[in-house]
Amino acid sequence: MNQTITTFAMATLLLGSLQSFSQEQAKPASAETKKVNESVYTTLNFLDTTEWVDARKGFIATLDSGLIYNPQGKVVVRESDYEFISGKAPASVNPALWRHAQINNLNGLFKIAEGIYQVRSFDIANIAFISTNTGYIVVDPLTNASASKAAFDLVKKYAGDKPVIAVITTHSHGDHYGGIEGVAAAADIASGKVKFITPKGFYEEAVSENVLLGNAMLRRAGYQFGSSLPRNEYGQIDVGLGKAFLGGGKTSLLQPNVEISKTNETLNIDGVDFVFQLTPNTEAPAELTFYLPARKVFFGAELVTHSLHNILTPRGAKTRDARAWAHYIDEAIDLFGDKTEIVVPAHTWPVYGHAKSLDFLEKQRDLYKYIHDQTVHLANKGLNKEEIAETIQLPAELGKEWANQDFYGTVRHNSKAVYQYYLGWWDGNPAAYNPLPQVDAAKKYVEWLGGEEAVIKKAKDSYIKGEYRWVAEVLKHVVFANPDNQLAKNLQADAFEQLGYQSESGIWRDLYLTGAKELREGTPVSKNNLTGSGVRAFNNLTPEAIFDYLSIAIDGNKAAGKELILRFIFPELQKNILVYLKNGVLHQHANKLDITADFTLSISKEKFAEILSNPDKGREILFSEGVSYEGDPFKFKELASYIEPFNPNWNIVTP
Repeated sequence: MNQTITTFAMATLLLGSLQSFSQEQAKPASAETKKVNESVYTTLNFLDTTEWVDARKGFIATLDSGLIYNPQGKVVVRESDYEFISGKAPASVNPALWRHAQINNLNGLFKIAEGIYQVRSFDIANIAFISTNTGYIVVDPLTNASASKAAFDLVKKYAGDKPVIAVITTHSHGDHYGGIEGVAAAADIASGKVKFITPKGFYEEAVSENVLLGNAMLRRAGYQFGSSLPRNEYGQIDVGLGKAFLGGGKTSLLQPNVEISKTNETLNIDGVDFVFQLTPNTEAPAELTFYLPARKVFFGAELVTHSLHNILTPRGAKTRDARAWAHYIDEAIDLFGDKTEIVVPAHTWPVYGHAKSLDFLEKQRDLYKYIHDQTVHLANKGLNKEEIAETIQLPAELGKEWANQDFYGTVRHNSKAVYQYYLGWWDGNPAAYNPLPQVDAAKKYVEWLGGEEAVIKKAKDSYIKGEYRWVAEVLKHVVFANPDNQLAKNLQADAFEQLGYQSESGIWRDLYLTGAKELREGTPVSKNNLTGSGVRAFNNLTPEAIFDYLSIAIDGNKAAGKELILRFIFPELQKNILVYLKNGVLHQHANKLDITADFTLSISKEKFAEILSNPDKGREILFSEGVSYEGDPFKFKELASYIEPFNPNWNIVTP
């Protein structure tokens, strides 16, 4: 069995783990914010109840207690956390986001079509169950096993007690595979008793997206998902795609035993026919959708949902291909559109009826195509990414659609992502090519603007005028020039807060409010470690992936001029890997068996992972049963001395 904790999954495990700021510290919505939020009622049709009807359709039951526990007795899902989201939007929440959060509050078991069930809002994603002759096929088993087990228990109680015979994971993000052991035993998947079906390249992409930049992504994910924010009208209410609960259940990555390698590939699983569409390099590097001909249902994965998605996620990942994204939705329309009666997204709720389904798919397709095409159009006119973000606007036929709103991704952010995808970070202006570092530039700005007091005085005037974006920008210079200036930090926090209150995007709200919290309270303090998630992360990587990670953990300055040759043998895996340090770079090779090493260590991967995560136990482990070595052990210690631990809570809003 292999397991890993991805950045996306770890973000959910962190939820609630950091101290939340008290409600007294949250400021009320300003007059300007109230005005901005009230104007939303005039721009969108709040009388349209179509989504409410679709979201409530087929409801069967939900949790009696509203609680899900992990095996250790810890609460990992508490539905009551979001009960405050009812009635008219408070002044501190964008009304469109409030409405969206209310619909995402609808939780429990729903019957989508004959033999097709979905459980929503037990996690950020949905889990579906397709009934077969003798069991169930599970689609996207959530982030953690406790939530997916609770969903399965509901299905067995109300739809029939049958075993899981297959699991389909639509793509390589942790909220769609992490909870697999809540519905299927790892041994049954390893043996092939339970089919585990994924798109081609799923396993490699699930590991690679989160390993090398795991520490940085995890910290940024805490901002994106509002990990440390309270659940109330001044804090986190929804992340756009769904609910972010407490976390703490088991998260696993198992190797698939069936891979879908091409579009139009078909499978019959225990009497149910599937037609698959491969959609690589869209919302995830490895992704698929599928169609059920007998039931006329299209499962759209994350290519389509009731929100604009991210072309570049704020937590950090490779920029996605908006053009390919639109292309694959168009291809799905060609393949399945004329016979589709229901569209089932991996997040939010289904769309019912042929005409509505086709309209939904077409407008989602055109949403991504428009952002792509117009960003490229404006770039060719000479606009940079900031100018494009200020200029680009959706046409009314796209922009007025509820499913196209900025609840998760935003048009502004995605236009910048498209620009970056094609042209990189530089805007073409030589002044922006090699600017001063932030702290050095901040000190110059503050000096030229007349000092800290003068900048703060002007910023206060701008705040009163409701110019929150400018206040946030200009006070960044004061904070980075003097991070001890609490007056500047508090005023910038106030500006962030109002921007958060105005945000239609759930994750923009989280970003701003988390920034405000840390400006007021300081960055959370935690112990440095190598990965940000400790021994559990190393245990779940291959030896090759571990050495890839260690290569980026090397402090190049310390390692410069040093040469080391070490060999690591993992008997249970039958792997023999030569690792050598030269020119400040750590290399690995599995085919250099004739080279003599300074130190050779034969050890299980589990014990090797423990040495890396708990170096104080290194001597004890080296002399433990099953471990042997030849050569100079101080060479191993020397290599370890060049490896630099990472701070999982590095500063973001302060230098």
